[in-house]
Formats: sequence, C-alpha cells, structure tokens
Amino acid sequence: MAKKVKKPISKPKKKGSSKKKKSGNIITKILVIIFILIFVAFFIFKFTRPSADKVKAETTTSQVVENQKTKTEKPVEKDKKQAKKDAETKAVEKSITGTWMSTTGGAVLTMKNKEYRLDFMGVDSDAAIIGTYSVDGDLITFINKKDPCKDVKGLYVVKFDKNEIGFKCKSDNCTKRKATLPTEWEWLDTEE
Repeated sequence: MAKKVKKPISKPKKKGSSKKKKSGNIITKILVIIFILIFVAFFIFKFTRPSADKVKAETTTSQVVENQKTKTEKPVEKDKKQAKKDAETKAVEKSITGTWMSTTGGAVLTMKNKEYRLDFMGVDSDAAIIGTYSVDGDLITFINKKDPCKDVKGLYVVKFDKNEIGFKCKSDNCTKRKATLPTEWEWLDTEE
C-alpha cells in the first residue's frame, strides 16, 4: 500500500496580522514617496535658484553700474547746485547795491562794486568804516580797509524783506561793525 504523505499542519492565520502587514506596507510606501518628493524638491530648488556666487556677481555688476551712474550724475548735480548758488549770489549782489539807512538811526550803509562804506551821523560820530565785501549765496563777508579793525573779516547772513535788508552776524571780531550791521536797513537809493 502506498504510504500516505502527511501534510504539515499549518497554523491558523491570525486575523489582525495581515492588516498590520498591509498597513506597514502603506506607511513604508508613504514614507518613501515623501522622501522622494523632498529629494526632488531639493534638486529643483538647488538648480532653479541662482547660486550665491551668481547673485554676488550680479550684485557687484549692478553696484559698478550704479557707481558709474552716480559718478556721472554728481557733477551734473554739483553744476546745478553751483549754478543755483551763483544765481543767488548775483541776485543778492544786485539787491544790496545802493544806499541804506539804519532803521534804528545813526548810520548809513553804501554798497557798490564790492566796496562798502558805513557812515555814522551826529556831531560826535565816529569815522566811517570803509572796506570791501564779497557775496557767496546769502553770506556776505566784510573786510575793513583801514582802522577800526583793519583786515578783520566779518561774516553775515543777509535777509530781504520788501525794501529792507537785515544782517545776522555769524562771526565778526570787529566790535564797531558787529554793533552796527545787525539791524534792519531801509533802502534809500540805488547807486548805478
């Protein structure tokens, strides 16, 4: 008789273990997909954005171009500023030319051809102060030709108000001039 082959006895399968394997496989697949997506995103980001050297080179190039523009623009701006200042200087020179009476009385100021004369009124009046002046924008520098205060410079800001001018002292070591000029001066006549 033929021998009967015994079949190995298989263990019964547990109901929950196949689900664990399936869910384990799903989680593994999800993790692999996430890893691949991150890897792909990294390469896309790395190769599509400009490198730091390229950005630095572009920045350096743009800075050179900007510096060249600035260098060419500065003289133009400087020329415009200088032209404006020159125009202001000419306007001030023209406006101060003439004879002016101190509103507080006691002095007459004559300004013409870059020379000035400050005369004092009264019986006991002091000798006239005579000198030169130069205008730079709204700044006027007075220099006396002789005593009092020979060759001493006085720097003043000039202000205009209708037919009057005023001088504000910035610096002046000549006490007589410093005591007289900072007042309002009323226009008397123009010297032409």
